Amino acid sequence: MGNSKVLTDFSSGEYTDLELSNKASNISTEMTGNAKFPAPVKELDAMNVANAAFKASLDKIENGTKEDTAIKKVNRASLEKALRILALYVQVTSDGDEAIILSSGFDVNSKHEPIGKLPKPEGFGVKVDVAPGTVIVFCNVIPGASFYEIEYSEVTADGVRKWIKVTSTKRKLEIAGLISGKQYVFRMAGAGSNPARMWSDEIITFVI
Repeated sequence: MGNSKVLTDFSSGEYTDLELSNKASNISTEMTGNAKFPAPVKELDAMNVANAAFKASLDKIENGTKEDTAIKKVNRASLEKALRILALYVQVTSDGDEAIILSSGFDVNSKHEPIGKLPKPEGFGVKVDVAPGTVIVFCNVIPGASFYEIEYSEVTADGVRKWIKVTSTKRKLEIAGLISGKQYVFRMAGAGSNPARMWSDEIITFVI
């Protein structure tokens, strides 16, 4: 018996559409014929069906209609749910054994382990062409991060930063209520049990 937990966050903040489908396919490959998870596994079969539907909807959205996009969103939600159900099966069957969990293709939640200062975020960016007074701040996944901290401030003539802090469990966050036409500065950091923060480089941009 172990105390490892299966990671069950399959949201868009963690996986793009393509990444999610590829993750599901890899799990299917690793679990099929795996002696640790003897067939039949109805939860795996259900996940495969959900992933097939999701893949089919992905093929249609590039030049598709709004209806195709809506169908894709529904199919993604179904796949996320199927993955969580399958993850629960893996958790119970593995009895918390990390090696068995990893053999399934799922990842292990290691947040119970002491983690030092997290690394500087990579892939940090600010998307401004969202809506008036709104931006989306994002970075790559930071291993070991329990949540993410974003700070932003209006750029003033005196150069003083009056930071406003927001937190998110996702690596991507929409910030609204900004003043259109004003210049803002943004930065981001991964956060965990260690209070120290390694902030990203600052990005200064005008808000539409």
